[in-house]
Amino acid sequence: MRRVVPIGLVLLVLVAAAAWVLRPNRHHGLVLYSAVDYGPDVAKAFTRATGVPVTVVQLSTGALLARVSAEGRRPGWTLAWFDGDEAAAGLDGAHLAARHMVPDLPWTALGRELVPADGSYTPTGLTLAGAFTYHPATLKDPPRRWSDLTEPALRGAIGMNNPAISGPMFPMLAGMLSQAGGWPQGKSFVMALKGNGLHVYPKNANTLAALRAGDIKVAITQSSAAWNVAAKDPSLRVAIPDPSFALPSVLVVAAGAPDAARVQAEQFIRFAMAPSTQRLRMAGDEGDSLYWPLTRNAPSPDKILPALGSLTVKVLPAASWGAREGMVNSWFSRAVVGQ
Repeated sequence: MRRVVPIGLVLLVLVAAAAWVLRPNRHHGLVLYSAVDYGPDVAKAFTRATGVPVTVVQLSTGALLARVSAEGRRPGWTLAWFDGDEAAAGLDGAHLAARHMVPDLPWTALGRELVPADGSYTPTGLTLAGAFTYHPATLKDPPRRWSDLTEPALRGAIGMNNPAISGPMFPMLAGMLSQAGGWPQGKSFVMALKGNGLHVYPKNANTLAALRAGDIKVAITQSSAAWNVAAKDPSLRVAIPDPSFALPSVLVVAAGAPDAARVQAEQFIRFAMAPSTQRLRMAGDEGDSLYWPLTRNAPSPDKILPALGSLTVKVLPAASWGAREGMVNSWFSRAVVGQ
């Protein structure tokens, strides 16, 4: 006699089988959540060199961090590559980042300073939080210090990204607050900036479009985005404020990754920091390629970048600002953006 299998049981088995097939393979190969432009190219080169497959999920920084946080202790990723050590320190504080994963590399002095004591993320390159892009035809005397942004001459002329949406913008906001006395004392400067007619846009594309349209005279963005747009539009110039704030790209390994995946992840990090791979990263025509290297054996950065020694670069304490990111962004959304 034929046995009748309940249809509900059949469906349950099919769903379970599909979940098994579709889940990230965490025992063979890597899953890279990438918010850097060169992430897919590095992943392909790594697979060619090692035979280790890498599945790349390309996201903006804000979306990447939201996804990592939502997945929590059941990560679908092995590695995450994005800009901002404050956010990486926040993942470490939430126990989502594997520790002691930074390989021994020939760091520069600044690179060594950016390596966290617990090895929870690897700094892979340096950009700056808060470069000023402007039209010299309409603004002959651009701001040079953060305090210049509240001058009456720049009333209604300043635009920036919303740090609650644009992930790399939080380090700039943290820098402004730090420069004005820290948290919460620095809120008064941000409110003065709002009182001087600050415009807040969602992302780089919106802020830079407002600059081109003449709605603002100064666009505050990550330095790589600023120099990228200036390289493509000769009518624009970039000014770096004194001080500027370090905004490194970072590679983070998931705390939930099994031992075999951790070994492959460290292999990937070493590969990403190799001189030949850094040359590949710098060869792209997108903004993320415009970074200063943090290892002594790396190739020279793009000629559009000024000598790093000519700038005053301040390193913020990533762990303390990373722990405040949600609170500070919530305050900014309420008090400045009005949401």
